[in-house]
Amino acid sequence: MTTFPTTSTAPGARAQGAQGVQGAQGVQGAQGVQGAQEPSGPRRAVDRLRHGLGLVGPRHGRHGLSAQQLDALALPIGDDGVVAGVDAEGQPAVLGINRPTPYDVVLIGGLWTAQVLALRSAATGARVAVETGRPQAWMQMVHAMGGGQNGLSVYEVGRVPPQGASAGTPVLVVRDCGMRPPRGRVVSGPWQSVLTLLPYLSPVAPRLLRQARLAGIQRVSPDEAAELGRTMGLSRTEVESLPALPDGVTLWCTDRDRQYVLTQPTDAEIGLLGTPRRMD
Repeated sequence: MTTFPTTSTAPGARAQGAQGVQGAQGVQGAQGVQGAQEPSGPRRAVDRLRHGLGLVGPRHGRHGLSAQQLDALALPIGDDGVVAGVDAEGQPAVLGINRPTPYDVVLIGGLWTAQVLALRSAATGARVAVETGRPQAWMQMVHAMGGGQNGLSVYEVGRVPPQGASAGTPVLVVRDCGMRPPRGRVVSGPWQSVLTLLPYLSPVAPRLLRQARLAGIQRVSPDEAAELGRTMGLSRTEVESLPALPDGVTLWCTDRDRQYVLTQPTDAEIGLLGTPRRMD
């Protein structure tokens, strides 16, 4: 029979040993807590670096405002989109073309304005797909933007492929298909807006205007202005202004808002497209 050796300790010795261990632990613990509560500045920096927290930055006073100073705080937050020009007060007029919901725009006006909007949309990071029956009118823009590799592509009517629009790569489809554009294969959708250009008021215009979320009207004849007034519910003043609009001025209309916008080209846009004009 195998037995394991044991050590016997008197009861008094066991109590004394337990008290000694507790006392030693208490002293060490108290010293450790006291040391942890009051580390020096350099010690804290070393600890932060040792634990991968990066460099300790400079110490600055906190930036704070009193409740009385909050009213004086103002942030210049504006709309997000394509700058179409300036309004009557000289403030930027922005078209929110890149949207997570389908967005249809109809422009009854000139090619020049549609091309400026296409250029500025591409400058915001959107890809522009142009469906047109006059590709020669757009090729100068294509060449200036790198041969279609930098956001602008031109397709024949009815030949626009799916664009794969997303939040990271929104798309603007410009339909420059004449007075009677056929129904497009590529329609508006999430992050894909469609701008339909009509040179004049055509028989299909009322249908397109009813579907559109935004409509732009440039200079038209008095008869066309009267028809647009009935179709869109324009005021008498707005109807009378349409035949006399200068080149580069567009009346942009939504269901509830009306705004005259003057498109002012940059030097680069003038060099590429020329000065503002209603007729092409």
